Amino acid sequence: MRVEIPPLDKVDIRLLRVFKAVTECNGFAAAEETLGLGRSTISIHIADLETRFGLKLCVRGPSGFSLTPQGQVVYEATLRLFSEINSFRTTVAGSKGQLMGELTIWQMENIASDRLNPLVGALRRFRERSNGVEITMNVVPSNDVERGVYDGRCDLGLTGSRSPLNGLKYEQAYSERISLYCGSKHPLFDRSASALSDDDLRQVDFVRRGFVTRQQEMVETNWNSTVVSMHVEATLEFILTGLHIGYLPDQYSAAWVDLGILRKINPERFSVDWPVYIVSRESNAPSVLVSTFRDDLLSESRHLANQEAN
Repeated sequence: MRVEIPPLDKVDIRLLRVFKAVTECNGFAAAEETLGLGRSTISIHIADLETRFGLKLCVRGPSGFSLTPQGQVVYEATLRLFSEINSFRTTVAGSKGQLMGELTIWQMENIASDRLNPLVGALRRFRERSNGVEITMNVVPSNDVERGVYDGRCDLGLTGSRSPLNGLKYEQAYSERISLYCGSKHPLFDRSASALSDDDLRQVDFVRRGFVTRQQEMVETNWNSTVVSMHVEATLEFILTGLHIGYLPDQYSAAWVDLGILRKINPERFSVDWPVYIVSRESNAPSVLVSTFRDDLLSESRHLANQEAN
């Protein structure tokens, strides 16, 4: 029996919010805290949505949670729907000189302690205006920030990753100093830079960063690598074993350097300034919320850069 898709009403919007949360939490159990609902209630809501649409949206079982092909279509349509609803609220509020709606920001990990990170100052600037904006922030791997902006799961991103994704706008916020490190248990730890040869470095096992492209990785082409890290913290843990060397942000590594369990390897050769970007979607008419907060990020970036220079 064919089931027509009914006109959307308030109930459908509520059920779609549940479905979106379950999808992004990758399961019913993980979505309980996010939604503030019990698993049985979530299950009922998803079943109700499937009944209303006449579609099987997801599968859950011993192998885990996954969307059906139809569920993936509904999820992507849900992102577009909520984006348009938020855009409507923002546009109408803007016509009254108000900031209203929802703003979602994703940032890469371990940048809160960077004195050049403009996010905290930008938040203060944004909140100095009278507004009723609900801001959601998330910390994810660097390359996931780009994908989140691209897919519409977030409005703005702050990341050191730059992939060839069409439709994204990259504006440099600041540079993060990163260096090549080894741990105190590594054979190179007590070797001076002048005593390190290229042959020595060809023997190391390098931590390859899975969140940057090979073209972005600052390593010699003949360095060995048997491990891949998707997070800065995982890179640190590999390095601390004494079996690997790898790149880390200097501001993040400082505490372990002070403890004497990390050191830089030939910083004159291997330390670089890595750009951190503000990422947004290319648009001829970006939402007032996105453009306002992006401008605040850029203004704060310039302010911090001037402070650093003086």
